[in-house]
Amino acid sequence: MNRNQPLYIFLFIFLPCIFLCADIHAADKKNQLATIKSIDSLNQLAASQKSLDVAKSLSNLFIAEELAKSVDYQSGLALNYLYQGGIFMQIGYDKRALSIYYKSLQIYKTLNDTFHVAMTSQQIAHSLQNDLQTEEALRLYNESLTVYQQLNKQEEIVNIKNSIGDIYIRNRSINRAEVLFREALSKSKEINYAYGEQKALYSLGLLEKSRKNILAARKYFQSSMSMDSVSNDNYGISLNLLQLSDLKQRESEYDNAILLAKKAYSVAAQIPAYSLLNEAASKVIEGFRMQGDIGKASQWQDSLLKILQLQNKNEKEYALNFIDVIKSQDAKNSNAEKDLERQRQVQKEQLLIITVGTFVLIVVAVLAVLALVNYQRQRFFGRELKQKNEIIERNSASLDQLNKEISSQNLLLEEDNKTKNKLLSIISHDLRTPLVNTKGVLNLVNQGMVPPEEADRLLQLLETQYLGTTSLLDNLLFWIKGQMEGKEDVKVKVGLYLLMKNLEEEHRLPLIKKKIQLRNHIDRNVSIVTEKEMIRIVCRNLISNAIKFTNENGWIELNSRIEEDADGKILFLTVKDSGIGMTQEAIEKVNAKQYYNTTGTSYEKGSGFGLMLCRDLISKNGGELIIESEPGAGSSFTIKMRLTES
Repeated sequence: MNRNQPLYIFLFIFLPCIFLCADIHAADKKNQLATIKSIDSLNQLAASQKSLDVAKSLSNLFIAEELAKSVDYQSGLALNYLYQGGIFMQIGYDKRALSIYYKSLQIYKTLNDTFHVAMTSQQIAHSLQNDLQTEEALRLYNESLTVYQQLNKQEEIVNIKNSIGDIYIRNRSINRAEVLFREALSKSKEINYAYGEQKALYSLGLLEKSRKNILAARKYFQSSMSMDSVSNDNYGISLNLLQLSDLKQRESEYDNAILLAKKAYSVAAQIPAYSLLNEAASKVIEGFRMQGDIGKASQWQDSLLKILQLQNKNEKEYALNFIDVIKSQDAKNSNAEKDLERQRQVQKEQLLIITVGTFVLIVVAVLAVLALVNYQRQRFFGRELKQKNEIIERNSASLDQLNKEISSQNLLLEEDNKTKNKLLSIISHDLRTPLVNTKGVLNLVNQGMVPPEEADRLLQLLETQYLGTTSLLDNLLFWIKGQMEGKEDVKVKVGLYLLMKNLEEEHRLPLIKKKIQLRNHIDRNVSIVTEKEMIRIVCRNLISNAIKFTNENGWIELNSRIEEDADGKILFLTVKDSGIGMTQEAIEKVNAKQYYNTTGTSYEKGSGFGLMLCRDLISKNGGELIIESEPGAGSSFTIKMRLTES
């Protein structure tokens, strides 16, 4: 035997083990990088959602926070805290926001991230400015300004100068404030920074107003409001209208002052911004009092202001409760993520045990080869090695099964999350909004604040809204029923003509309102054996959609026909309208079972749930939904189902 042969055998066995360990380490690193990428995506998604859906934004931030802590991703955690503080400032929790900002600041200081330290200090200064701690706020603003100037961050420099100028106005350093505002205005125009320009114009208006230079102040407020209108910033528009109203009141033009304050109230109500609503209502009351119209002033003060304050209180309580619910749900998601992480850790430990065991077995085999004494001993070690390999194969099979179970659990968690988000969105918006509207209208009618004719019209609108809400609730309950496993549907014989007549009567009010003619040409003798509630839900959704997207004085036509093939009879049930039609892109979304929603011809709102439910129900019953439509040429929805005798 060659004396170097044992060394060659050892190297042949040992080197693959080293490569295997390196692969395990590389896999861990890859998983960590994927988690970091997911954290960054969640942070950015939350930042884009905060002006549209605060609850979703916070939910994504809480999930990202837990993930960042699990992999010790400090940069992502600091940015997460910065975004959380901004959202809590937006919804009025200033103290909570300030404490979170300080967490972000501490992490950025540890990371020596100069730019983000300055950005976080700027947000803290803004919070302190709102709390009237102007000296500390001014110090932090100047520190951030120095950093921005060193890094040549032009937009941030503009924002800082506008903020410092606001403090100087509050401290009555008018000339110093004017210098900063004009510098900010000039730089904003130079770099085409619309928000900085609008803020500088508004601040210059406040400055001229403090100097009692009404003409100049009005010019600045009007310029600022024009930019707000371009960017569709209702908050800024309302602010400028309030300032213009105040200027008119100073000129004793009370009618114009009241008109501008009412416009500010109307714009603020669209956001809603309750502080602006209160200020606008106060200015209207003050204007009526200046005119000596105590009756109108009392009406605004005793009714609208009272309702506004109650609504403000209720909305804050609702927001707080909803945030608690979201945090509770996120805690459950976090626990689920931790369970998955523990399972991954168990998987890694098992893989390590198998790797070490394999290495030990190989070393034993090598030693056995080197220590061979005779042929019988070689056979013995051969059989033993074979048995060990079988054990390894069984362990590998067990590991594969464990991986499949983990993947299945991941899919279930993702589906649960999607279902929860979809149900929360529909229930919190599409069901809650009609109920809130109903309560508001009934309060107005009960308090005698609307004339009888208007009350009748509002009650008719409530009836229409009730039909839409009932339809959505039926859809939602039927969809949930369809998700329940083990539920067997009872099929009965359904007469299609009578079913459509009942649905026509159910939609009588919207048909009359839009002057739409519904033509029922369905054969009176045609019946179908199916689940009665399923076919009713599908037909009602198709008729409701046809009404929603058909203009006034239009028509809707119901037809049926039966064809035969080698396997039996096929029913074609068609709902056709003269409405606005659908684009090919919209049809593809419906066919792909994607969530699709748009506004009707009379601005009717919908949940986007109907067509998706229709296609799902028809498909589960062995049918097919055929859509034919062109923009401006109407739409045709055809249910294709096979007829059965029982």
